[in-house]
Amino acid sequence: MTRQGIFWVVALIGGMLLPMGPAWLGGLALVWVLLVTRALPHWPVMLAIGLGVAIGWRAQAAHTNPPLPQGVITVQAPDWRLQDGTVSFTGTAANGVPVSGLVTATKAQQAQLATTSAPQGIAWSGPPQRLTGARNQFEFDYADYAWASSQLAYEIPKQPLQLVAVPGGGVIATLNGWRVTLLRRMAQLPQRVGSYAKGLLLGQLDAEFDDVRQTYMDLGIFHLFSVSGLHLFALIGALYWLTDRLKIAKEHVDWVLIATLPTLLVILPLGAGIVRAVGMRVVMLLNERWHWAWSSLDCFSAVLALNLVWRPYVLYTFGGQLSYLLTGALLLMSQRSAWGVSWRLSLLSAPVIIAHTFRVHVLTGAFNWLLLPIFELAIMPLLVVAVVWPAGPLTGGLELALGRLEHGLSAGAQLPGLLVVGAIGLPLAVVGVGVILRALGGRRWWPVLLWGVLAWEVAHYHPLARVTVFDVGQGDAILLEGENDQGVVLIDTGGRGFGVMRNPPAQRAILNYLAARGITRLDALVLTHPDADHVGDAAIVTHGIAVTQLITTASAAQDPYITKAAAGRVGSVRQVAAGTVLSYGALQLQVVSPAAEATATDKNADSVVLYGKIGPDRWLLTGDADQGVEVNTLMPLGLAVDYLKVGHHGSDTSSNPAFIAALNLKGAFISAGVANRYGHPHPETLQTFANLAVPIWRTDLGGMAWVEGGQIHQFLVKEETYASR
Repeated sequence: MTRQGIFWVVALIGGMLLPMGPAWLGGLALVWVLLVTRALPHWPVMLAIGLGVAIGWRAQAAHTNPPLPQGVITVQAPDWRLQDGTVSFTGTAANGVPVSGLVTATKAQQAQLATTSAPQGIAWSGPPQRLTGARNQFEFDYADYAWASSQLAYEIPKQPLQLVAVPGGGVIATLNGWRVTLLRRMAQLPQRVGSYAKGLLLGQLDAEFDDVRQTYMDLGIFHLFSVSGLHLFALIGALYWLTDRLKIAKEHVDWVLIATLPTLLVILPLGAGIVRAVGMRVVMLLNERWHWAWSSLDCFSAVLALNLVWRPYVLYTFGGQLSYLLTGALLLMSQRSAWGVSWRLSLLSAPVIIAHTFRVHVLTGAFNWLLLPIFELAIMPLLVVAVVWPAGPLTGGLELALGRLEHGLSAGAQLPGLLVVGAIGLPLAVVGVGVILRALGGRRWWPVLLWGVLAWEVAHYHPLARVTVFDVGQGDAILLEGENDQGVVLIDTGGRGFGVMRNPPAQRAILNYLAARGITRLDALVLTHPDADHVGDAAIVTHGIAVTQLITTASAAQDPYITKAAAGRVGSVRQVAAGTVLSYGALQLQVVSPAAEATATDKNADSVVLYGKIGPDRWLLTGDADQGVEVNTLMPLGLAVDYLKVGHHGSDTSSNPAFIAALNLKGAFISAGVANRYGHPHPETLQTFANLAVPIWRTDLGGMAWVEGGQIHQFLVKEETYASR
């Protein structure tokens, strides 16, 4: 081939996108490929389009109705995650369907799993449950990611662990045994060395790495921990260096690599980067040994096509998009210096990064240029030495060096340059990639600048006020935005007083949403009262975004949840009571409860209750205020209210019928967790609103809800549903 493979693979992608979506992008790809291949034979392109449509139709059908797991689940040794009394896992059912789950385990079972290197079987009962997706706009959708990366769609219901014997032999089990042995060896290293060894050598990042994960992400260099081309290049380079000095012929080394590199797809997590890297190396070695006369771009196209046949949704993942986009661009570039390559690839990746994370760092190119050689030539080889010789003299020094590296990167992350752009949408991201590719090909740069300005304006265009009721499970979190972002106030953050989540709703939903809206500072964070389901994650928010004022009551100010939140990026703490007026840009809010002298023994009765006009509508936001507050404090005020945030998640302790009737509401919003243990909202509360014909929007049924320009939307509910209300 003479670089024609890229046209065939684009035709394949275009055909796949027609049934899988977005169809408009598939149509654009096909128009482009048909235009540029007019002088070439048409049958290969038409064959690729037909194959793509067939693959896409089958993939879409499987995604819509995936096969159910049946029979004993086989779990390989590295795929257990032991916790306090529970064990999570990912395995394969007897009929070959991937499945995950969370089970309760005895101490003896946990001890067995902690030491085994062989696969184990799980007997289970009950109907499998479909993985749930995002419940908030701009929230990371684990269900989509799990399907795109490994065709995982189901989990078994939580139940006691029942281990059964399964065949333990075979190459796959042996390779997984090697992986778990390495992981256990790395766990004995000092904390930082062990974490970096797991991440850089085996692609596994445990909870102890979470503290520095965000720093690497903000700087745009988190890809260093995605085991892929960088790691493979270093490994193969070291192997060629060693075998050359041992006088072993390169041809023999090549054949050994062709035979052994695919084993990495078992030992390492099966991400798009490692599949692409291993595939590229094997195909290029075969091309050289068997004299196929393929160009590097043809080899790349063949690997991408094979990956799409195997995992049709690979380009729907963040890692898949970046891996193949940047590798393809690198093959098309003329010879450049390391700095030239670094800044060009960083620029090209910016639209993709913004589309997924809503932010980009202008210094990413510089940090990549500086750090890639350090990781490749120093850190990774030293980690290998530490794993081989844990008690060696280098291990302690490496632990110290990694600590200083993290300190320096944390300082670098404080430098100006992190741009919170906001959500730009797929069409604008595609246009961005296109104009940057043309600019890198020697075209004019002014379209890139124009695209940047357009992307910023689109992401920050918010002419209407908006009230957003987040779905944070069994908790409350409400965002108020004035017109043109003139005033941004968050009321409560959700949270849990029991258990720990690595990616709680405050992180994956609230902070993601704020970034998607282009918000870099909260004018105020109102913590209504010190219940964990309202303020348990407040510190996550205040450490993730700057807060001008933290608002709470005198009775709650010394609560540990609130003092921990105040230790974050908070300008000042203000204690409020009834009669206080809060003014932030276009937002004017009145505190109507509690009274300054409030001394209620029930924290709910001391909730901050806010009233104000937001856009065209008047809102009453009641926290967990009970019926006593409603009748004795709020009813006498005679407030005119359009929308109510129902008190205490719809509990029967709130929503007094006389009080609700006096408000003459257009609608009400209830924030409650799906199948929560409290039974919220209670039937009595629902009946109260039904009797008064007041429409209700519930987060447990429809996910996040928001009101903008007089229109009500809910994330999991089709818009036409509201036409009947």
